[in-house]
Amino acid sequence: MISGSSDEGVRIEITVAAPVDEVWRSFREKEKIRHWHGWDLPELDAEIDHIYFEHAEEGDGHVLLIQGHDTFTLTPVPEGTRVVLTRAPKGTSPEWDDYYDDITEGWITFMHQLKFAHEFHPGAARRTVFWGREVPLDVSGKPFFESANQRGQVVEEWGPGLLITCPKMTIATTYGFSDDELEALRQKGEAS
Repeated sequence: MISGSSDEGVRIEITVAAPVDEVWRSFREKEKIRHWHGWDLPELDAEIDHIYFEHAEEGDGHVLLIQGHDTFTLTPVPEGTRVVLTRAPKGTSPEWDDYYDDITEGWITFMHQLKFAHEFHPGAARRTVFWGREVPLDVSGKPFFESANQRGQVVEEWGPGLLITCPKMTIATTYGFSDDELEALRQKGEAS
């Protein structure tokens, strides 16, 4: 669920079917962050350090302030854990204003990757393929989430995995794929 506008800040909310302490570890332990944040790239560890450790501050309870202006709040609910990201409004960090909407879309992606990792493959490592455009992969999947600009599908043949598409990117998250299977998927996307 997404609410608010960039002028008043944006609030992104999901519910993860896992205990709050377990989800909190996914924000505070580097290896667990790798299970959901972003996608496979050589700079991923540096990005995780930068966002979640070098420029993050823990608040009371399960609260994490990122970059001095975006706040994650984790709350136990009967269904598991409610994760709310409250983004500061545009103008709070002028050097990032040009990227505000893209960063918001990134957080939508990452939060759904977090939910998927906990609900389908808790504690498991993943392998991903990223394309900087919408790639029409010929796979069938069940709906996982939909926002104004993104769509996520559970793809059984990937472990099950998660396919996220939007006009600016496509991310395929797989489990149990060999190097050859991952390369075949990468090539399939490149040929699309």
